[in-house]
Amino acid sequence: MPFCSKCGKELTETDKFCPNCGYPIAGIGEEARGPPPPAEVQKTDAMSALQRGVNIISSKPLVLAPALIGAVISAILSTIATFWFMPLGFWWPGGLFAPRFLALVAVGILLMLIGGIIAYILNFVSLDMSRDAYLNQALDMGKSIRYVLGRLLTFIVASIVGAILMITIILIPVAILMFVIVVVDETGIGSAVSTALRVFRERLSDIVILAIISIVAGFILGLIPVIGPILAAVVNVIVGLAFIHIYINYKMTKTP
Repeated sequence: MPFCSKCGKELTETDKFCPNCGYPIAGIGEEARGPPPPAEVQKTDAMSALQRGVNIISSKPLVLAPALIGAVISAILSTIATFWFMPLGFWWPGGLFAPRFLALVAVGILLMLIGGIIAYILNFVSLDMSRDAYLNQALDMGKSIRYVLGRLLTFIVASIVGAILMITIILIPVAILMFVIVVVDETGIGSAVSTALRVFRERLSDIVILAIISIVAGFILGLIPVIGPILAAVVNVIVGLAFIHIYINYKMTKTP
């Protein structure tokens, strides 16, 4: 079975263009249709993958849109809830159990919940658009939103599985890889987890470096008021693109 020499997607014998990245297949000879042998594909590393992510957002800044929108909406709603509704509730006459106090606190919690849900959905939209940007496909935020909503149950279950993996600490990189594979390959969770474990074993050092950068950057930027969440969103997109690069590079170094 031939593979696309650009993204590693499996092809049929009649494909003229890769159904995944659009790379032209017709007229280039059967030998070129398969993935290059491992010796011809340079194994990437974490720093090269991060540089690839930076290059992509520099040439296609639209890929940042969902992550930035999610971060801004979440920050605004959380700020309103934290510094307006909840403090107002505490100062409301009648004590902690006064109906109006409870209503104000409930509104504050609801606002934070809404912001969290919006940011959650847009994070997966960002990952889908990152895949499209990496494969040099047209970026369409509306299409990506519909894609995520159509697979929302899968992403919710993946988030539960990811949370379980992250509890172990050592499997945090596997959880991140699982999300990438679920989107890039549009596969199920079981297949994504098993593939993520294989990639983790073979690219251990690079994947751990990316995971550490993501965690440390997120912690440090989270301490910065106002712009911290926005900067963290940009870093998350770059790291997501780096994980995509590592994974696709891994696939292309494998023999068919």
